[in-house]
Amino acid sequence: MNNIFVNVKAAVTTLQAAEFYGFDVDRHGMMCCPFHDDKHPSMKVGDRYYCFGCQEHGDVIDFVAKLFGLSPYEAAKKLARDFGIDPGNTSVMAVHEGYHVWQQQKAEGHCAAVLINYELLLRRWFLRYAPATPKEPLQKRFILACMKLPTVSDCVDMLYSPDEKLRKSTFESLMRDGTIDKVEAFLYTHREEVEDAQSNALNGLAA
Repeated sequence: MNNIFVNVKAAVTTLQAAEFYGFDVDRHGMMCCPFHDDKHPSMKVGDRYYCFGCQEHGDVIDFVAKLFGLSPYEAAKKLARDFGIDPGNTSVMAVHEGYHVWQQQKAEGHCAAVLINYELLLRRWFLRYAPATPKEPLQKRFILACMKLPTVSDCVDMLYSPDEKLRKSTFESLMRDGTIDKVEAFLYTHREEVEDAQSNALNGLAA
């Protein structure tokens, strides 16, 4: 069913909206985040957006809603006006359906953000606790990083896949078995190291 949410997101990426509203996006898709005091580009924009500094994330409608202080529906209408998009069927039923899709994608984005932070922490442990010599005993954090990194990276890729069915099945699997809740709890217990890993990632982007 056509509706304003689906039509807008099919027509406009966050990158296009950011440039339209005056943001300077570099060739790597990075820009200064408008949602915190950002002195170095820390927000990655493409179809969706993710800030390595304040962890704001979402799709083009989320971006415009937060940028201008609008509801999701008002943000979608603004994008339709600004980009000359036919909003399609904007009946109450269509808007409800579109809002459901938007909520689903927002939840998928949250899962991806959690896993990105987990990936940052695991990469930090992989580098920090790697054995200096072949005879040095392997530390638990290094072993965990070796075991989990490939799977976590694959899940992040699947949650950002253009294949809607793949995104949905990955999201449902992560929620069904409680993986995201467990990872969030794990990250909270290591929150200082997560913040350091985020800071290091930002410094690397600024270098």
